[in-house]
Amino acid sequence: MKNKLKDFLREDISDIKEYEILEAEGMIKLDAMENPFDIDLEFETESISKNKVNINRYPDGACKNLTKKLRKNHNLKDNFNILVGNGSDELIQILCMAFFKKGNTVLCPQPTFSMYKSISNLVGLKFKTVPLENDFSLNINEMLNNIKQTNPALIFLAYPNNPTANLWDRNNIKKIIENTNGLVVIDEAYSAFSGDSFLNDIDKYENLAVMKTFSKVGLAGLRLGYLIAENSLIKEFNKIRLPFNVNTISQKIAELALDNKNYLDEQSLEIISFRESLLDQMMRIEEIEVYNSSTNFILFKIKKGSADDIFNKLLKDKILIKNMSNTESLEDCLRVTVGTEKENNLFIQSLKNALN
Repeated sequence: MKNKLKDFLREDISDIKEYEILEAEGMIKLDAMENPFDIDLEFETESISKNKVNINRYPDGACKNLTKKLRKNHNLKDNFNILVGNGSDELIQILCMAFFKKGNTVLCPQPTFSMYKSISNLVGLKFKTVPLENDFSLNINEMLNNIKQTNPALIFLAYPNNPTANLWDRNNIKKIIENTNGLVVIDEAYSAFSGDSFLNDIDKYENLAVMKTFSKVGLAGLRLGYLIAENSLIKEFNKIRLPFNVNTISQKIAELALDNKNYLDEQSLEIISFRESLLDQMMRIEEIEVYNSSTNFILFKIKKGSADDIFNKLLKDKILIKNMSNTESLEDCLRVTVGTEKENNLFIQSLKNALN
């Protein structure tokens, strides 16, 4: 890049690390918390063959049909609305842009989903974290202290949390909602595997929003997330949303998915069953410490040796998981997505070999 062009770039851009996506071709891919099952091709194509899709026209900018089905699925009251985004990442960006004012702060526990920090920093918001307890539970006293000190505009709470895979105490979350003036966003990306949600609480708190996604239940390629909040909030967020942000095909397939919700629900139940089996096998391995999971992934720590070394040995066996060892508070930790039964067994065998 010519020096003259660099003069126009934001100075802080050069310090930002690009989001790293490792090459996965030919790998057993257990790094990104995806549903391991291929969606039946008839399921994918039916939405296009039976529903007229005019890809020469711009998509429905308001996602009216999809929103209608989501409202019915969640039995939403009239005073709540839905904002559909190009994945949860776009929704986080919209939220940060909406609440950007000089001096405003975003507060999160740490460790948690990395995009909260990345997007907050890019938008120009202050970003404050509170370390989790050693067992990955919320340090509620420190959270409340920081709320008093920083008066955060936004609080993101991943429920269950990524990457620790655990559910936090509901009463502690309610204390956070009740003691802040800002908006608390409960990110329920993994709720299909946890059996818990704050959707039934949104009418109790005007400063509560719930974020969900299609990605973890088998439709990651669609890039579809949605935010549920009080009508007046969604109205303001829609002013920031780019027009036609969700393409027509993604909308149609998501609509069909909701019409056939049992299909994906059954897959989620099977993943939960595989998770419990994988947890049981991993907990029998003495060389690692395994943390319980309410998600479709498992976090574990290498007791002796290097997580980097184990990660690389797994790579040689064509097994790709996520190396978390450079994340604060997760030294020597790795994260594995629950795969098919065959994939899980191959991972266990490779892990045992790598540890020997």
